[in-house]
Amino acid sequence: MTLLWMSSIGFGETWERSIDPISDAMDEWIAREYLELNGFVTMPLRKGNPQSKRSSKEEGVDLYVRNMKFVESDRDPGFLLFSSELKHLRSAIICVRGWHAEKAALASMTNGADMLKYLETNVLKKVEKWFEFEHWRELGETEFPKKILVAPVFPMQEVYRARIVASLKDKGVDGILSFKSMLLDIVERVDTRNVYPKSELLQLVRTLKTFDLIKDSQMNFLG
Repeated sequence: MTLLWMSSIGFGETWERSIDPISDAMDEWIAREYLELNGFVTMPLRKGNPQSKRSSKEEGVDLYVRNMKFVESDRDPGFLLFSSELKHLRSAIICVRGWHAEKAALASMTNGADMLKYLETNVLKKVEKWFEFEHWRELGETEFPKKILVAPVFPMQEVYRARIVASLKDKGVDGILSFKSMLLDIVERVDTRNVYPKSELLQLVRTLKTFDLIKDSQMNFLG
């Protein structure tokens, strides 16, 4: 379910801009579908000035999400937000950036050292700015929502994983969602016996699974 009341708090008008490049729309589409599938309501935020000369890639796309299945507990969700951790996330600003839109970036995501270098060069200098948002109280929050960054994948090597987590935490980031884990979860959750008339993405996955073009936990095309 997507929230539609953003215009009442003064920043919905900027959402009317077309999303360019197209990869930004695809990235947001995947993130939104995944979160809604896991019980969140989502609201798109455009925090950039529509008259700004900055590229939409720099401004990016952000979502405010609230968990309708939130479980009160004595701990926060883990930094790596797999689906099993989402029940501990009450609300968040999800910062979506199309890192993999660049061919060079896509190639680097298979190597922990290269991902760390890319992060240091292209992300850490900007990430605090990405999460700036002065209207958060108007969302009904008493404190700033969790800051969640969407990334293509996360390195398997513990040494690079630990350094990336520490670097992002130092910049105030509370967690990471990866596109790979989101897509894997979507594939697992889609049932070929169901029809998804309100979701083109879920219907596409259903069709691919119906014809055995993809199988649960076997998305080889994701790497």
